[in-house]
Amino acid sequence: MEFNRFNLFLIVRLVIMLGNLVLMAFLITNGNFWFTSISLFILLLIQVYEIVHYVNRTNRELTKFLYAVKYEDYSVSFSDPKMGKSFTDLNVTFNEIIEKFKNARIEKESQFQLFKLILEKINVGIITVDEEGHIGILNKAAGTTLNSPQVAQWDRLKARHPEFCQAVEELEHGGRRLVPFEDITGIKELSIDVNPVRLTGTTHYIIAFQDIKDEIEQKEIEAWHKLIRILTHEIMNSITPVTSLTETMRSLLKDDDGQQKSAKDLDDETVEDILLALNTIHRRSVGMLEFVNDYRKLTKIPAPSFELVKVCDMFEDLQALLKGELEKREIAFDMQCSNRNLAIRCDRKLIEQVLINLMTNSFAALRDVDNPTIRVHADVSEKRIALNVSDNGSGIDKDKLQRIFIPFYSTKRDGTGIGLSLSKNIMKIHQGTITVTSTPDVETRFSLSFPNHGASNFSSASNVDIAN
Repeated sequence: MEFNRFNLFLIVRLVIMLGNLVLMAFLITNGNFWFTSISLFILLLIQVYEIVHYVNRTNRELTKFLYAVKYEDYSVSFSDPKMGKSFTDLNVTFNEIIEKFKNARIEKESQFQLFKLILEKINVGIITVDEEGHIGILNKAAGTTLNSPQVAQWDRLKARHPEFCQAVEELEHGGRRLVPFEDITGIKELSIDVNPVRLTGTTHYIIAFQDIKDEIEQKEIEAWHKLIRILTHEIMNSITPVTSLTETMRSLLKDDDGQQKSAKDLDDETVEDILLALNTIHRRSVGMLEFVNDYRKLTKIPAPSFELVKVCDMFEDLQALLKGELEKREIAFDMQCSNRNLAIRCDRKLIEQVLINLMTNSFAALRDVDNPTIRVHADVSEKRIALNVSDNGSGIDKDKLQRIFIPFYSTKRDGTGIGLSLSKNIMKIHQGTITVTSTPDVETRFSLSFPNHGASNFSSASNVDIAN
């Protein structure tokens, strides 16, 4: 067996201590060397202490290493070549581990500084606050927008900007909202986005916001231009024939000299032509009134009355409501409800209106289709609940998909172009979206997507998953 230096030093110390014991026993036996015996006993104690100290050196080195890790003191080093190869290898390992911790800390600090630099440079205000009201991050853009660069507590920020903080607190489950905000520079439109996250048992709220007033104004101008073009087109379509018919009627009521004809000069054919023109003008006037009425529907959606609604119950009511039409058109209705407790928080009447509109569109798309089928089902993910209405009808061409939600645009000859625009506005007030995918003659699917905020009690007897 190979002895290293540590073992050799230990044996030498033990042999010296044993020799000291033998000599001290011999002197005590003779009885004439008490002073020398006492000196040897003191020396023996020193030897015992020294050997214990020598043996515990490994423990001291390990303790030194653990304290360095605990207090993140990476300036320490381990080196003692006198202790032999095994201790040298141990010290080398300690130094390597300390160096890795040091490099990891430097990398972590570099990433943190980069993260802080990014937060300070972006033009979006970022605030993080925990459930105790302690503000962790408040970047430069947030401090500039709120004129509160140094705030550590949510209550202090709330005292300065109560309306802003109230809007954020109303979004404690997450979501987005536009909030007017007034400061010394004027009124701003803040788009606030709140995302709750749970870390190490504590809920943190990430609040992102920015002033989008200029963008809103630009979008409003574009919307007005688009609306003016649509209104101009519809009005001109009605006014042009009315103007033409009016001119025709005037010519029928005047003679060759441009003078008004008397009643006795009007023959039956002229009266018939005038009556035909008046009927046409009446029809166009009624069309204009219907157009204005459709526009009013689009712009005046009633205030929603939110309630928890079970999705399967709503699907079943929809089937019962349209049962006669489904049977008349010989359309199969495929309803899938795997989770009867699934529910959303919505205005039931408005969402049923959207679903009925989508079903009505499917009726038109399923004309002259073999085995026509409408399928309704719900998809649930961690963040969203989607109500899907799909059919195997003629579908929508790819170049038209992006335009079907534009007011007064319709792919049907007799369509008003109001239904899908109205549905989109209804979904917006539910903080949701409506999307469409279509493969002509295979499947067209409309999806109504609602935020999913987890499970809650629908009643005292049953639990449901809800979207708010």
